[in-house]
Amino acid sequence: MQLLEPAFLILAVAALLPWIGPLRTSDRRHALLRSAALLLVAVALARPARVVMDSAEHRVLVLDRSASVTDAEDERARALVAQALAGEADARTTWSVVEVGGAGRPALDLPGPVRHVRVEPDAADVTTLGAALDAAVRTLPSGGAARVTLFTDGLSTGDPLGADRGHALRALSERGVPLDIVALEGAPGDLRPVALEPAGPSRVGIVTELVARLVGGGQVVACRLVGPGGELDRAENVVVDGEVAVALSFEPDAAGFMDIALEVEMTDGVDPRPGDERLERTLCVQDALRVLYMGERVAGGGERLAQLVGRGFDVRDATADVGPEDLDAADLVVLDDRPAKSVPESFQEELVERVAAGGIGFVAAGGEAAFGPGGFHDAPIERMLPVEFVQKEEKRDPSTTLVVIIDTSGSMGGNRVQLAKEVARLAIRRLLPHDKVGMVEFYGAKRWAVPIQPASNSIEIERALNRLDAGGGTVILPAIEEAYYGLKNVRTRYKHVLILTDGGVETGAFEPLVRRMAQDGMTVSTVLIGPDAHSEFLVSISNWGQGRFYSVPNRFNLPEILLKQPASAKLPAYRPGTVNLRARGGPSWWGEVDPESTPPVAGYVETRVRPGAERVLETEEEGHPVLASWRYGLGRVSALTTEPTGPGTEPWKDWDGYGEMLGRVLARTAADTSAPFAFEVVREAGGACVVAERRAAAADLVPRAEVVRSGVEARAALSFAQVAPDRFEARVPLDARSALRVEAATSRQRDDALLGPRTRLALDPLAGIAREHQVAPEVATRFEGALAGVAPETAPPAARTRLQELGPLLALLALLAYLADVTYRRWPTS
Repeated sequence: MQLLEPAFLILAVAALLPWIGPLRTSDRRHALLRSAALLLVAVALARPARVVMDSAEHRVLVLDRSASVTDAEDERARALVAQALAGEADARTTWSVVEVGGAGRPALDLPGPVRHVRVEPDAADVTTLGAALDAAVRTLPSGGAARVTLFTDGLSTGDPLGADRGHALRALSERGVPLDIVALEGAPGDLRPVALEPAGPSRVGIVTELVARLVGGGQVVACRLVGPGGELDRAENVVVDGEVAVALSFEPDAAGFMDIALEVEMTDGVDPRPGDERLERTLCVQDALRVLYMGERVAGGGERLAQLVGRGFDVRDATADVGPEDLDAADLVVLDDRPAKSVPESFQEELVERVAAGGIGFVAAGGEAAFGPGGFHDAPIERMLPVEFVQKEEKRDPSTTLVVIIDTSGSMGGNRVQLAKEVARLAIRRLLPHDKVGMVEFYGAKRWAVPIQPASNSIEIERALNRLDAGGGTVILPAIEEAYYGLKNVRTRYKHVLILTDGGVETGAFEPLVRRMAQDGMTVSTVLIGPDAHSEFLVSISNWGQGRFYSVPNRFNLPEILLKQPASAKLPAYRPGTVNLRARGGPSWWGEVDPESTPPVAGYVETRVRPGAERVLETEEEGHPVLASWRYGLGRVSALTTEPTGPGTEPWKDWDGYGEMLGRVLARTAADTSAPFAFEVVREAGGACVVAERRAAAADLVPRAEVVRSGVEARAALSFAQVAPDRFEARVPLDARSALRVEAATSRQRDDALLGPRTRLALDPLAGIAREHQVAPEVATRFEGALAGVAPETAPPAARTRLQELGPLLALLALLAYLADVTYRRWPTS
């Protein structure tokens, strides 16, 4: 005996109240009854309890006799069951045996008192252990000790720890009923296909890749993918030792629901349990991707693109003006060599919003009219591209021809001619090798001391300059004429004449000549040599010739002769010429195309990859991106920095893999995220649920769906219920043996007209409930690892004890004592 709440015993002092204090009574019987009632209440609140042995225990044996259990293991399981029943002779133990499957196997020999429950599978070759555990829970009595033992190989045809048995496990856990597992082994080396799933969305006209998973024990097999028209693909000499994955592919001819099957043909080895080498599935083939093509510079680019990528793309050429409404019918937008001035900024803003929030794909491509050369710098489209524009500047020093006219007359004697030579040297040193220089001296007559030649001939020019000496008269006009005629035959950006003299010259028609030289692009500057010389005439000549006037009184005031102004020019970002490429992207970009077979391009736009973007193709030498891609919001954006159908990809015209590669780029960029809703169908208890998750922000859009059942032409509309702000669900009553095919789309709330393409969804018969022989091995591993227990023959259950509370009985006695007291006081006395 023990008290669970002993603190309440303090209330027992209330039993003394009828004997002492103001409640004292002279009637001893009345006092005894009242004290007894109060004492019983105090003891009942203290919750007295005692430990008692269970009078009985119920044992449930769940026997998995499904097709995956071998005959030898089934015989061993029956022997273990018989041993457990014979080993428990205690009359207090009751037994139930739940048998799962067993058709065609020997009947169980059970004693009479044992309750026998048989669970029939949902279909042939199908076992759901969840139903067996449900039956086991239903056999348990409401009270007393219990224990459940499960004999199974773990190959349940549903998720062993999922919804099909979660409530049964919870019921056992809440009651404290232990669950023991006796592991049975399947056939060793059993060859079977366990999965056939598409690697991505299947679409008409685009190669669909499927992955088949096989389990076996060293067999060599051939895998056939079969469709309505016969064999679609085949893989030979596949060695199946353990679990292997086999890639198969084909190109669907039409959109819709397609019945396909995986057939495994053994070419070498032994299958201990033949007959389960075919796996059937329904493939949902979606409509062609809708492509909005916006080109301009390349004539016929849209038609050429459609020919390259094939039937999987519905290309609409929008070379003319486009508006935001054109984006409603597009899964992908291709902007091909179209300059920014032809794409309205409002359309660009709408396109950016549709990509980020609506999930449509965008491909920017082209050459001389795209990216930076196309004027997209600081445009709305630029911020979502995976590449940055590169605009390099070149500092150009324009070519110049300088003719130095130097006065060597007698008045230049002494230091003046040496000073003139120093000024001439300074002017010539400012020239670059691509410039030209000539020198005319006048001393009463004129002579080319240095004929016009490249400035790089510095030694010859310096020698000629050193030979000059003063002597003779000052006649300058013929020298200027000689320089003028010499410069007329020169092709350089600038032409400059520099006159070095002390100013004592003859009179003549200088102004007409110098002004004509300025009109012909020849500037004339003058330098006054020596102190106290005449300067007014030289200033006039420099003004007429649009040049400058310099004064050099001595060697300490040598001027800086300005002959030209270097300029900066932007280099074109488009780089023509044959350039080899290097592939960087993964297999999802290339498929069956060999990346190493990519030919060179004949030109591309130089850009730089942004951080976080994926580089798919790049130039081999400099690493400039040619194809790059990244996610932008809900959508994907790719950049092809050359013309997909123009001169940049001229070498690709004879490349067999170009169309397939370009189609994969477009399909990968579209990524099936353009629909406002993402649809999914899942099987649940008693039916299926179609789930629509909202992607787009438009609140006026709602999901629509129609059910198409096998063999029924009429369509049944589904009714969606909003269960969360962006989640809608529609339920369909469906048994496990029925197929479900659904076509879903989007419409506006007050308009039943469907927007965009339909999304096809399908559930195969017994979808999510694999056939017995085709259960993946990880199912059994996960089941045994989570619920592994102790076999009953090695550890029989211990006796169960429980606490029996006496509080309710004492409370009842307290009530009876109170009623007796009331009756005693009201009983009439004689």
